[in-house]
Amino acid sequence: PKDRDIAMVFQSYALYPTMTVRQNITFGMESRGVPKAEQAEAVKRVAALLQIEQLLNRKPGQLSGGQR
Repeated sequence: PKDRDIAMVFQSYALYPTMTVRQNITFGMESRGVPKAEQAEAVKRVAALLQIEQLLNRKPGQLSGGQR
């Protein structure tokens, strides 16, 4: 998609409702045994890229549709 100048918007959210945004981001890394320090650095990079640093401790139900 990036090479064709298009984007995708998913119709359903693939977020765990009982987990925070931070926990949702790190879930896959944790499952693979990625060290906590590396997870924290990845969260920092992703949050900055998406400009969601202030949302990391919220759960999906506390976010607007666009933020999800």
